[in-house]
Order: sequence, then C-alpha cells, then structure tokens
Amino acid sequence: MRPLYRHPVSVLLAFSILAVLSYQLILQQLLRHNQQIALQHGYEFNQYLNQQIQRFSTLTDTLAKRPELRGLLSAPQPEPQQKLDVSILLSDFNLASGSASVYLMDNTGLVLSSSNYDQPVHFVGYNFGFRPYFIETLAQQRSYIDYGLGWISNERGIYFAATVTDTQLTQPGVLVLKLNMDQIEQAYQAIAGQSKLIFMLVDQQKTVLASNHKPWHLSHFGTEDVKLPTHPGRVLTALKVRQQHNLWQLLAEPHSKPAQFTEYAVAAKDNLQLPWQLLMLQPAAPLRLQALQLTVSIGLLFAVLVLLGIYLRNRRLQQRQQARIFARLEQAVAERTQSLQHSNQELRQTQEQLLQAAKLATIGQLSASINHEINQPLTAMHSYLQTSQKMLSKGMYPQLADNLEKISQLLLRLSHIVQQFKSFSRKAPNQPQAVKLEQLLLNALGIVQPAINQHRAKVKLLNNSTAYVSVDPLQLEQVLVNLLGNALQAMEHLAEPCLQVRISEQDDIVILQIKDNGAGIQPHNMAHLFEPFFTTKQGNGLGLGLSISRQIVQSYNGQLSIDNHPEGGAIVSLTLPKLPAEHLNVTA
Repeated sequence: MRPLYRHPVSVLLAFSILAVLSYQLILQQLLRHNQQIALQHGYEFNQYLNQQIQRFSTLTDTLAKRPELRGLLSAPQPEPQQKLDVSILLSDFNLASGSASVYLMDNTGLVLSSSNYDQPVHFVGYNFGFRPYFIETLAQQRSYIDYGLGWISNERGIYFAATVTDTQLTQPGVLVLKLNMDQIEQAYQAIAGQSKLIFMLVDQQKTVLASNHKPWHLSHFGTEDVKLPTHPGRVLTALKVRQQHNLWQLLAEPHSKPAQFTEYAVAAKDNLQLPWQLLMLQPAAPLRLQALQLTVSIGLLFAVLVLLGIYLRNRRLQQRQQARIFARLEQAVAERTQSLQHSNQELRQTQEQLLQAAKLATIGQLSASINHEINQPLTAMHSYLQTSQKMLSKGMYPQLADNLEKISQLLLRLSHIVQQFKSFSRKAPNQPQAVKLEQLLLNALGIVQPAINQHRAKVKLLNNSTAYVSVDPLQLEQVLVNLLGNALQAMEHLAEPCLQVRISEQDDIVILQIKDNGAGIQPHNMAHLFEPFFTTKQGNGLGLGLSISRQIVQSYNGQLSIDNHPEGGAIVSLTLPKLPAEHLNVTA
C-alpha cells in the first residue's frame, strides 16, 4: 500500500473537505456560545423591563385613586386654581417617579392637568381622545399599556393609562403616565456594560419599539417604508430583514445610500407581561472571522500532524527500541517500588517500637512518684496488720473487722494504680474510635496523679466542651501523659506549682491547652522542640516524646504547638477536629 504523501490530490481534497466541515462546526459552536451570552443579557434586561412596567403600572393605578383627581373630574366647571393644584400634584409625582410626563384627561380626551404645565410646550388644553390608550382604557374600564410616538413631543414612549372613577363620579377620566424609551435604552447600557450586543424591542407587528442602535428607531421589519398617519412627515423605516435561523441580514444604516445589508447573530426572548419580543443582536462578521482563524489553526495543526506522522513512520525502529528500554525501566521501577514498600513497612514497625519505648520512658520518668504512691498504702497496710495481730490476740473482733476493711480499701487502691499503668504500657494496634476528649484527659491525669501528689501541684481543670474526637484512645492518652509529665517536670523546683488545663471549642475543632507556671522555654530551644532526640533533660529523656506526640496528633488531622505564656511559664495547645453528630450515630 502506497503512503498517503504519494497521493497529493487525494490529500488536498480531504484537507479541503475537512476545512469546510471544521469551519461550519466552529461557527455553529461560536453562535451557540454567543447566543447563551446574549440570552443572559436579555434575561437581565427583560427582568429590568418587567420591573419597570410593573412599577409604573402600580404607580399609575395608585395615583388614579387620589381624591384630588376625582374632585377635578366631578366639578361641572373646574376652576383654574383647581387645575393648577392637580398639575402641581402631577408634577411632583412625575419628578419623584422618574417618568417623562403625567396628565389627566376628562371623558372626551381633553387634558385638564399635566405635569409639564409650566413648560413652554405642555399638554394642558390638548385633546388626545383619538389615542388608542384613551379609547381602550375608557372602553374596558381598566388599566391599559401602549407604545406610541408623542403627538406633541415626538418622543417614543410607553403609555400607562388608568381610569379615574368612583361610585359618585358619573363621567370618568383617564390618567396617563408616559415613560420615554430613551430611559429604557440608557438603562440597557448600564446593564450591558462593555458588551457590544445590540438589543431590539419589537411588538407583534415587528415594529421596533426601542434599540440602543439609534438608526433603528422608528423602523420595522418590512421591505417598504410606512408613513405614520398621526405624524405627517414621519415614517417607519424598513429594515428589510432576511431571516435564516439565528443569522439575520438587515440594514444597519437604513437611511444610508446605497443600502448595505449587515449580518447579525440573533437571540430572541419573549416578554412575559406584554406581547413584545426582545432580540439580542451581534454582528456576525467577527464570529465568522474567529471561526476562520480557528479553522486555519486547525488546518495548520492537521498539516503538522501529517508531517509528524511521516516523521514518526521513519522513526518506527527507534520507537521499538525505546519501548524495550521503557519495559526494562518499568521492571526496575517495579522492583524499586517493592523495595520502598518493604522499607516503609520496616519504618512503620520502627515507629511502633519507638512509640512503645516512649511509653516505657514515660513510666520510667514517673517511677519515683509511682513508688511513693505505692509505698504509702503498703506502709499503712503493714501498720494495720501489726495492730490487727494484737486485736486478734485480745479478742477485739469488731475493731479487727474495721482494720481488715481498711486494708481491703488500700488493696483496691493499689490495684487501681497498677491497672492504670498496665493499660497505659500495653502494646495495641491503632484503632481510631469516637471518644470524649474530656475522658482521655481524666485518664491521663489519673496516670500522672502520683507525680502530681509528689510535686504537691495544684491542678485547675476548666472544661467547656462535650465534643467527641476520632482517635485511638491509647495513643492520644500517651500524648496527654507525655505533655502533662513535661509540665510537671518544668515546675519540680517551684514552691507552689500550678497546672492549668482547659478544653474549649472553636467552630469545628476542639482545643486542649496545658499551662504551667514554670520558667518557660529558652528562645534558642523553641525551634528544636519537635526534633527527634532533642531534649533539655540532662541525662533523663530520649528526646522522642514531643516528636512522636506531634506525629500522633497530625495523623488525626490535628496540630500540636508550644509557646511561652505572656504571664510566665509555657502553654501547650493541642487541636483536633470535632466528630460530627451523624458520625456519632453511626458509631453508636
């Protein structure tokens, strides 16, 4: 079979077909992406438009219920002052609401009062009885919204009309509020920001009601200009729209000669309150250019891939050789990985042995106080036994029974002390479970109680937490015993040693703090506290306690830190994540 590069015509034909298909596919993707952006802008603008329609509809209905308006309409011959008062009211309302104008008409369409009464061009005295919003409002006896071009102002706007009537008013009137389209178009610019999208608001007859593209004002989708019968000399300009899916062609500058069509990508969104449609347009030329650039890039990439294929064909033997090398490397990596796994296993075993050694070292450090704690009951038992022998010889059986009870209590005390240290020193697998931090602290305090008694230390326990943590109880108990033992040793030469232990909660963590009133930590030692085999106890200590303690705490996503307290002494802070309530249920 001959290689492809020996068929240049076939390759060129395939490349051309691929280029055309790629261009069409990329263009459609860009159009869809553009449509999503346009619809998002349209959604925001549509929301604003609906809010304004709802707002001004409500304002018009509310103003129509004012007694001043009904009073003016009910007067057979309204006084000029009465009309002026209502005009002032409408002017104040117009200024406060931000509308273009507000005016009141009687049942014939005659304007009695208007917000622009004090302007050179005002509506007072004009008759707008021919306007659709007046005719429809009186006929339906309800509010009406219409779009139109001002007969006097020649300004586009939305007209909100409401009937002014009550049970005592025989001839109802019509109140009209006008919102200029210029205000709507300016609001779009604020919403769209730097976007180059053009909006077009059209009615069911495809008349352009508003647009941020000024040449499209007073235009429609038809092919011929249409004269406005109510405005001599004014016409609706034909945009001559040609629709093809989401790509439209229309006149961007309908008044220019000769007429030139521009292609736009269009996204449409209906208005929910009025029979209008919001169109979002973007010139299609930049999208086509972008699609062409991407197609050229893909074509170049395709050409590079073809050349690369030829190049790779020539290097097939080298690839096979590399594959053999890679196979040997993979075998070496697998062997190395197995060796590392074996080393990790040995490290874990060594760490477990170090943990056990640290436990035994802690017990060794506490041995003097343990000896003292055990000797006291033994001495007392010896004394009670001597006394009991004398009582037995003299037949003092009630007193003898009392002595035996005291000896039994001393034996229970000795058993409790031995059991605590037996549990603490035993080797156990790491099995995290839900436990109360307070209970672990009490267990640790029980273990170091002989040392506390020996040092005559005062212990203050402040517990503001009932939280559970997920830890191995024996491991964390070892950490607490080590920290408490360090604190007691820091105060061994004090006349009044005081140990403060506090448990608190903050957000989703539990904090345990141990503070002593010793001499604190020397600044030059602070950076080395958690280093393995670093110790400040001359000839007494392995230097592993704090290092292993931090490793244990960090294995449960906790933190362990030591600082000097501003009031003197050192403070150890241990933080652990709280166990969520749902985990407690599962554990239970």
